[in-house]
Amino acid sequence: MTSPPFAELADAVRANDTGAAAELLQKHPELSAQLNKSAPSGAFGGTVLLSAVGAQNREMVDLLLRHGADIDARSDWWAGSFGVLDGCDPEFAVFLIERGATVDAHAAARLGMLDRLMALVEANPDVVRARGGDGQTPLHFASTPEIATYLLAHGADIDARDVDHESTPAQWMIRDRQDVARLLVTRGAKTDILMAAALGSIELVRRYLDDDPASIRTRVSREFFPMRNFHAGGPIYTWTLGGEKSAHVIAREFGHDDAYQLLMDRSPDTMKLTQACEVGDEALVKALLETNPHLAKSLSKDEQRRLAVVAQSNNANAVRLMLDAGWPLDARGDLNATALHHAAWMGNADIVRDLLQHGAPVEIRGDTYDMTPMGWALHGAENSWRKDTGDYDAVVQLLLDAGAKMPTMTTEIP
Repeated sequence: MTSPPFAELADAVRANDTGAAAELLQKHPELSAQLNKSAPSGAFGGTVLLSAVGAQNREMVDLLLRHGADIDARSDWWAGSFGVLDGCDPEFAVFLIERGATVDAHAAARLGMLDRLMALVEANPDVVRARGGDGQTPLHFASTPEIATYLLAHGADIDARDVDHESTPAQWMIRDRQDVARLLVTRGAKTDILMAAALGSIELVRRYLDDDPASIRTRVSREFFPMRNFHAGGPIYTWTLGGEKSAHVIAREFGHDDAYQLLMDRSPDTMKLTQACEVGDEALVKALLETNPHLAKSLSKDEQRRLAVVAQSNNANAVRLMLDAGWPLDARGDLNATALHHAAWMGNADIVRDLLQHGAPVEIRGDTYDMTPMGWALHGAENSWRKDTGDYDAVVQLLLDAGAKMPTMTTEIP
């Protein structure tokens, strides 16, 4: 059971209040014995020291170390523990290493410390397959092509999957380490059409489309990247590329216009319309509707649900384009909720206003929690990750003006 002083200390560290933390440590000497335990509400079972490292608070780190925190203590995370060098800024890593942080194979790979990595592998060749944070191998952490090349030459599994996201090193690297990802692809790493789109590889995109035309519908979701372990957190693409994104959106986002055009050329008109709305290609939306003003009536169920998806992702421009194109307002997305449910939960008054102006029903239910959009707005105002930035007052007023009723909150949304 967490002691009240330890919880207070964890709050002080998260608030970067070094003075309050120092006062608590002085007032409660017994806290020193708890510093290497998982902190209350600590991310991934992290210690208070890991919280201080995440905030790059040098004064706080030194305070905790003086009171007995172990700089090599790791988090208590089911998929693989994290240490202080696993995610910090490289400059901050120097500060931590000066204070005694041990550079293991994962840290050496992430920080580009080839000499240190070579010494570790020479001492124990098995470290190339060791599991670290999230169950990643050192290759998952490789920050340079040279590091990756060395690890592969010494037995690293090019397609090893981490534990939490069941994803390969190349999938982890696809946004911020494309040079390393490209190397792995040339060395035979497994790929997919989303990776091909992110890398802008026309040849690879074309090969996927030729071999399996249905691959064009691949999106970042568990449907296309299923997890074997029920506890797994979902494909890493959700974080590196973005949830529910298609190859079209990814190619456009990374500036690979040739790959984007190839994907659009291979898409049926309803998919072209959907993707054009999602990327904000207003000229193409206009051209498609001039050719077939009723194109939205031919949307598949999956294409219809994209209205709820883009509302959930706060893509106001895509919502506007879809509404103008004639998307059905009662289409269901995640949690079987409508676009209005999701926009209300997010506190996005602009999207709520557009939906209401197009006639979105305000008393609609049938979502997982059998609640109206007003219920989602009220709950989101207290529980959404946008509770501090969403305009929930405006959303509630818009719903009331449209005839929504204030619900009795009997069902809690997680």
